[in-house]
Amino acid sequence: MRSSVLVLLPCALLLTACTTPVTPAFKDIGTRSGPCIEGGPDSVAQKFYDYQLTHKTQGSSAITGLRPYMSDSLAQQLQKASASPNAQNEFMRSNMFTSNADGADTAEVASASTIPNTDARNIPLRVKLTKGSQSWNDEVLMIREGQCWAVDDVRYLGENSHAPSGSLRQAIETN
Repeated sequence: MRSSVLVLLPCALLLTACTTPVTPAFKDIGTRSGPCIEGGPDSVAQKFYDYQLTHKTQGSSAITGLRPYMSDSLAQQLQKASASPNAQNEFMRSNMFTSNADGADTAEVASASTIPNTDARNIPLRVKLTKGSQSWNDEVLMIREGQCWAVDDVRYLGENSHAPSGSLRQAIETN
């Protein structure tokens, strides 16, 4: 009798653990001061690249149009960099959001549906980019600000990257 109680006690504890509601890892997901684009991380990232492809904006002139897609901190860092004396250097006048200085003709953002953690605050997504016959992958880091997903960084993975560093944020800091 005593041994059956000892066996049932851990089973009862396991069952109560299964019925206890799960609370998110992060209740406070921050705030956002800028405008917001609706959608999940992959949807917002795709809209970010679609906007660039449609408007063909490069350099600091791209910052204003792309602001709703970017995190508050990335937008602030880009605004500060565009006001610096180095704002007219080659990198700052090029397409800063891809490995190719001239940008891309097409962009295909990988789906975020395989991301298991719905409480995630940041998600890196691969982006397949093409320019003519050239094709490469970059990675876009999406973060959650308030109820919005926003681009927080771009990691240059292309072989012939024009950037002075491995990511957009690093390249801006070194300029």
